[in-house]
Amino acid sequence: MYRTIAQLDSITNLLATWFPQVFTRVQLPEASVEGRPVYALRMRAGGGGADRRGVLLVGGTHARELMNPDAIVELAIDLLVSYSNGTPVTYGGRTWPADEVNLILEALDIWLVPCSNPDGRNYVMTVNDLWRKNRRDNPNTACDGVDLNRNLDLLWGVAQGNTSCSPCADVYCGPSAFSEPETRNIKHLLDTNRIVTFADVHSYSELVLHPWGHATTQSVDITKRFTGLPTGTCTPSVPAGYQEYMDPRDLKRFTAVGNQIVADVAAVRGRHYTRETGFDLYATTGTHSDYVYSRHIADPNLYKTYGFTFETGPDTGDSRTSFHPADPTLIKVDARAAMLALLHESVCAIELIGLPIFDSATGLSAIRRVRDELLATTEAGREWIALFERVQVPAIGIILRDEKLTKSAADLFRTVAQLLGEDGSVLPRHDAERASAFIGELANRSTSETIQVDLEALRRKLNQVAGRQTHKVIEAVMRRRPDRRRVKTTRG
Repeated sequence: MYRTIAQLDSITNLLATWFPQVFTRVQLPEASVEGRPVYALRMRAGGGGADRRGVLLVGGTHARELMNPDAIVELAIDLLVSYSNGTPVTYGGRTWPADEVNLILEALDIWLVPCSNPDGRNYVMTVNDLWRKNRRDNPNTACDGVDLNRNLDLLWGVAQGNTSCSPCADVYCGPSAFSEPETRNIKHLLDTNRIVTFADVHSYSELVLHPWGHATTQSVDITKRFTGLPTGTCTPSVPAGYQEYMDPRDLKRFTAVGNQIVADVAAVRGRHYTRETGFDLYATTGTHSDYVYSRHIADPNLYKTYGFTFETGPDTGDSRTSFHPADPTLIKVDARAAMLALLHESVCAIELIGLPIFDSATGLSAIRRVRDELLATTEAGREWIALFERVQVPAIGIILRDEKLTKSAADLFRTVAQLLGEDGSVLPRHDAERASAFIGELANRSTSETIQVDLEALRRKLNQVAGRQTHKVIEAVMRRRPDRRRVKTTRG
């Protein structure tokens, strides 16, 4: 029913051997505590771009959660079949068209670690089916194992909620941060690749979790940062009532992406996952998703990584059937949909490398500046950013199917870059009309009502601001949220 470590390793080896144009298998630097190799599988297609945006999907952190390592390798196979055959990926009622899958694989480096804790999985499948931790021998105790999802360097050793310094606890954080080779392997992948989104795939409870886990989240008081809190205390040293700061754009991004994942999973077969912060579930420290997001705050030289935790499958009322049901088929479909939804949301249009829409040498810095330094500073501006992020992958998929649309997109991109790069520039009416017609064509060709509504909101705004100075256009966008009225489109 569930694959052994040997079977998982065999699948990743076969994929890399038979399809080297898509897969590369990498043995991570450190073997597990008991000496087993740990593998990562990189999936990418198309040419160009050594510095692609990366997504890291990790399974099997907790040994008894058997479904998710299987779901990760099955997702890899689904994406390969779609890319090779030009067919969509369909999970129940949710379909990702072939051109969108192609774009994901040609824009991203997808890093898959199906099972980061091979010793624990082997122990579950041969000795104790409810084992959670790795197989570390804890000296001077009769208890074994470290909870790998409490062992990372984010308030490590702050023993509050579901984190403990007791070696006999299921949530034992280990003798020091990154004391375990299994967590050091994950850090290695983050240190050596440009990972922009991350998911640690767990079971159970049907949740999509994001930071913070040690405290409630606020976006007002920037002085409240984990970097000023004590660590390694083995006490609940986070002050009562403390609230951790998060940049409002990042909180908006976590919320929007999490909600989209929830919606995509619900479309599969009606399962209703809940998006919430880790702290909303219970207090934790030293977790993967919090650590990966915290890295750029602790060290501004590091990439920002949006970290999620998925809890797949329902609580059946019984631990064994919740962690490893007799037939996990449908739950694994939900898990694959959640991971594919995250991949879909991880593509960034203005950073696509080697695709014919964009001239990467011209205008990207100006567009990023407007996005990050202006739009991201207001609630209305963040709503527009979220709109662009929703439409970019479907829109690019439509554009790339049509040579004329591709040329129009490139021309419009150059026009936008030029306007943003010139002080006192004015948005000419003929350029606004040209862009409006282009967006209308995309809306007509889209099969998604949500995308149609978003595109029409963008077109209405263009028509309103035509002929105005560019800085006035940006100010207008920063003040007023998208007008997402439903409209009827005419099929062409």
